[in-house]
Amino acid sequence: MRLVLALVALLLSSNGIANSAKPLLNWATNTAPPFHIVGGPFNQQGICDELLKSIKKQLPRLTHQILVMPQPRIHQALNNKEQLCFPCMIHRAQPTKTAVFSTPTHWYRPQGVITRKALANHFSEQFGSPLVLANLLQNQTFKLGLAAGRRYGELESVLEPYRKNGLVRSGDDGPIALLKMIQSGRIDFTLDYDIILTYLNKTAPEQAKGLVYVPMAELQQPIAGAVGCSNSDWGRQQIKLINAVLPAIQADPAFVQSLELWFDAQVLTAPTELKPERKQ
Repeated sequence: MRLVLALVALLLSSNGIANSAKPLLNWATNTAPPFHIVGGPFNQQGICDELLKSIKKQLPRLTHQILVMPQPRIHQALNNKEQLCFPCMIHRAQPTKTAVFSTPTHWYRPQGVITRKALANHFSEQFGSPLVLANLLQNQTFKLGLAAGRRYGELESVLEPYRKNGLVRSGDDGPIALLKMIQSGRIDFTLDYDIILTYLNKTAPEQAKGLVYVPMAELQQPIAGAVGCSNSDWGRQQIKLINAVLPAIQADPAFVQSLELWFDAQVLTAPTELKPERKQ
């Protein structure tokens, strides 16, 4: 009997050593629905939640540790070349100081201005249709709100001169909090994807009333999402592993279902599938 117990203990010990010997991949997530959802009726059903679940499924030889972090801390950690990946970044063809990127994981309809309906009509009359963001930002009558630590890809050069004057909302559920501030009149507009409004309509329809998405002239094409890891030898190795299993991830029914949920079944599979219409 003692011999059996000793053998069981040895096997358990060996399994523990084997598990601890797995390479560790640290993942950052944040509270930014519908990308990452923490709590509520759609808990862990965000687009990037499901993407991360599928990556874990396809890379079982790694130990995946998930860390919930504020967006500014994620950006800082990547800049510091900490061993960290973030599953919900905008794709770049070339590495940046902040990160190296996987091939595209999925596509978003381009970011636009989200504002109150009455203001949207005024913006279209004054700043064009599609709206020219640069002209709107030059008009200091209207107050912009941005999520802390959020980066906006091609819009960064347009936004840079105005970031110090824009209200920055930090903390949990930053994008959704900004929508509530628009509705209450504390700010006038923010920049985001239309799926933010989809989430609010599904979870708090009363709070979504009167808010609209307005296309921008600066962004006419769909935007690719990607996994980003710190720009280091470690990060490049993780991206290599992730790219190898991306076809299986993109075919994962749970991930596809998540895209259909938040894109209202209008899922993009290639950038040419959606051509933004120009209003006459």
